[in-house]
Amino acid sequence: MKIRRIIEIIPTFVLIAIYFYSLSLRMSGGAWNTAFVISITGLSFYIPVISFIEAMVNSSRNLKYKKQNKLFYGYMITVWIISLIAAMFSM
Repeated sequence: MKIRRIIEIIPTFVLIAIYFYSLSLRMSGGAWNTAFVISITGLSFYIPVISFIEAMVNSSRNLKYKKQNKLFYGYMITVWIISLIAAMFSM
C-alpha cells in the first residue's frame, strides 16, 4: 500500500516543480506559458481523478478510514485547492 501511495504522490511533486519552474521563467522574462499551463492543468485534473480511483480501491476493500487515508486525502485536497487558487491569481 505504501508503494502505491508513493507512486500516486510523485506526480504531484513533479507538477509542483514544473509550476515553480514556470514562475522562475516568468520572473526572468522567458516563455513561461507552456510550463504554467501544463502544471496547473495537470494538478487540476490529476488530483481529483487519482483521489477518485483511490477511494474506489479503498471502498472495495471495506477499510475504515485510517490515519494514512486521512493524511493522503488531506494532502491531495490541500494541493488541489492551492493549485486552483494559484491558477486564479496567476492569470
